[in-house]
Amino acid sequence: MLQTWFKIFFRNQQKNWLNIVINVSGLTLGLAGLLIILLYLKDEEIYNASNPYKNQVYKVLHKMGENEIWDSSTNIEGSYYKAEIPEIQECYLSQSSYESIVVEIGKKKIYTQKILKGQATFFDVFPFEIIAGSTSKFKEARNHVALSDKQAELFFGKRKAIGKTIDFFGRTFMVTTVYKIEGKHYFMPNIVLQFKEKPREDWGSFSNTLFVKTSLNVNKIELDKKALAIWHKNSVLPGAKAEGITPELFFEKYGTTTYFEPLNDIRLKSISKNTTHEGKGNYQLIKILLALSVLLIIISCVNFINLTTASATQRAKEVGVKKTLGLSKRVMIFQYALEVILQGFIALLFSLLLVELVLPSFNDFMNKDISILEIDVLVKISIIALIVSFCIASIPSLYLSSFKAVEVLKGNISKSKNKVFARNIMLGFQFLISGFFLIGSLVINKQVNYMTHKDLGFNGEQIIMIPMTGTINKYKKYQLAKKELIKHPNIETLTSNNFVIGGGSANSTNFAHKEINVQSFINCMDYNYLNTMDIEIIKGRDLQEEIASDSITNVLINESLAKKMNIYENPIGKKISSGFRQSGKEDKQLEVVGMVKDYHIEGLDTQIGPTVFTHWNTYSSMKRNFWIMQLKIKPDNVKETLSFIENYWRKNIEQGYPFNPTFLNKRFARTHKKYEKQETLFFIITSIIILIALLGLFALATLTIQQRLKEVAIRKTLGASVKEIMFQLIKSFLKITVVASVFLVPFAYYFMQNWLDNFVYKIEMPLLPYLITPVILVILVFVVVGLKAYNATKVDLIKYLKFE
Repeated sequence: MLQTWFKIFFRNQQKNWLNIVINVSGLTLGLAGLLIILLYLKDEEIYNASNPYKNQVYKVLHKMGENEIWDSSTNIEGSYYKAEIPEIQECYLSQSSYESIVVEIGKKKIYTQKILKGQATFFDVFPFEIIAGSTSKFKEARNHVALSDKQAELFFGKRKAIGKTIDFFGRTFMVTTVYKIEGKHYFMPNIVLQFKEKPREDWGSFSNTLFVKTSLNVNKIELDKKALAIWHKNSVLPGAKAEGITPELFFEKYGTTTYFEPLNDIRLKSISKNTTHEGKGNYQLIKILLALSVLLIIISCVNFINLTTASATQRAKEVGVKKTLGLSKRVMIFQYALEVILQGFIALLFSLLLVELVLPSFNDFMNKDISILEIDVLVKISIIALIVSFCIASIPSLYLSSFKAVEVLKGNISKSKNKVFARNIMLGFQFLISGFFLIGSLVINKQVNYMTHKDLGFNGEQIIMIPMTGTINKYKKYQLAKKELIKHPNIETLTSNNFVIGGGSANSTNFAHKEINVQSFINCMDYNYLNTMDIEIIKGRDLQEEIASDSITNVLINESLAKKMNIYENPIGKKISSGFRQSGKEDKQLEVVGMVKDYHIEGLDTQIGPTVFTHWNTYSSMKRNFWIMQLKIKPDNVKETLSFIENYWRKNIEQGYPFNPTFLNKRFARTHKKYEKQETLFFIITSIIILIALLGLFALATLTIQQRLKEVAIRKTLGASVKEIMFQLIKSFLKITVVASVFLVPFAYYFMQNWLDNFVYKIEMPLLPYLITPVILVILVFVVVGLKAYNATKVDLIKYLKFE
């Protein structure tokens, strides 16, 4: 019996080879896409999964008016949380980013990255496996350090690291601890050390990153409430008293709301836009790709069911014979279902092979290192493939087994209107999904093109940005480089600022004019910065070196701040004050001497923030945040110019450090890189879906028209023209296309508008994609079905009418 079933199966597949190619290839692509996304998701979800305290650790964020989220914290709040909130067992405060430095081990010098500086409680919150030394010894002194096992081997080879000394940051440290990092985590440092001294405690300075470890099963909402009460008591009430205003008004002006974000949410679901120490996952892209892969599987399933039911008439007599020979309906359902499941199994094997071939390119594209050898993911995709196969198999097997033996052996196969209607619904669904992807591709392309060509408010042509990795006297080294490098004939200008285009090192505080307070960025800069970047000053003037007050109290503001302070029409000469305090006294009054036209610093999905432009000397403490210089060079002999800069840099500025110049335009382009990836992936999947839909349409049209060849012969005998016959064969497909297009427009508009809402600066929803997509679908139907219909008009009349 099994042998007979196999023979029937393979003969049917040989007869309908196009069907099985379309069915298996569609399902293969769908399963392959889903498998890649599941592997990608697994790689992202693995972050922090091996931390035994993963359900107890929270990062402290702060909501600062107008829903702005800061992922930095003050140095003082952690100790208060631990003392006054019983659920909090431990706190860990660290710098907001890694540091890099040349480490000296005897006479050997090694450039080392990922140095994490913070409190002594690191291993209490992030308990990496200790393979040498102890965490208690690490806590004893501020010059004790912990090394990762790989870093210890790099420094000391196979020798014992414990007790050895290393020199960096102008200090000598003793190695007391060696740890091993298993898996992926929020922190993955090569060196862990303590702050040189206790950080200055202030309720108004947000500069570091704070984590808390709680007892098990805490109520996070209650945790947030208790932290807010601590802020109210220690910041709001004293601040309100000092300014002589009510606590309610003080909170309205300077209000800070704490939010405890679970460690498990930080990588993919953080409400903060800022990048974490080990980077941040793109959860939106994962959701989009997951939805696309599911839709790809659905459209493959629709193809599968449509083609199987449409070809059922070719197997009707087979069903009749089997029933006549006594085969039960249950056995036939099982046999036909098994045929589909076998095809699903073949598709699964092909999808595994396809993923293995595609994965290296995907890793390069997404900057990942994903392997297919993830057993739990492979088990998931196998179960999904089995479930999908069962779902697909259920409809055709029930349909085929329901044929009545007597009727089909006579050649009478009923064509139920309900079954035809169901098939048309599924075909219409295919058109709907295909149209949606086509519209989506056009809208995404238009938005990405807008982002690429939008006037950003600055000119980054020939601007080179060079980060300074060394930590000592960066501003002084910049001044030295500025004097020497400008002597080269191909270097036009050197400049610097702290709020760098493309994002990085943003500082902000409250600035006030009369009764209006606005949380604003501070952009400390050199005198020639705005001119170098071709940033327009629309009112007033730039800061000038010969005017002493320009480096003390004179500032510029941007349009956004001027509008919020209601001084846009006449900002020049207005007095503003900042939230900074100097030795317990109010900060100096600042005078506005110019207004800068708004320009983009971060991506187009970020609102241009209110900004105050000052010279570096206005707030000298900001020089500690100096980290990058910018040079404008001539377009001639770029390679030679860069070689000159590199040689000077390595000899005079940062010996032993890497030289990593970046062109400004390329750096800013990274801000919309993820959307360019979305565009590319969307285009690829759109092409695949439309191809599968067209192949399915072609096969379905072939089967449908084949069933109507006798009708074609009769119409041709009665004198119908080729055009009339073709129209009769095509019109049902055209009706489905038109109806699908009616539902397509609102469906696509809703989802694409939601996608565009991710951007602050965006295109208006274009009408053209919604107009041309239905036209394209109709043309494709004409081409694909019309080809088969035209061939059908050449039918041999005698062959189909000789028995009539």
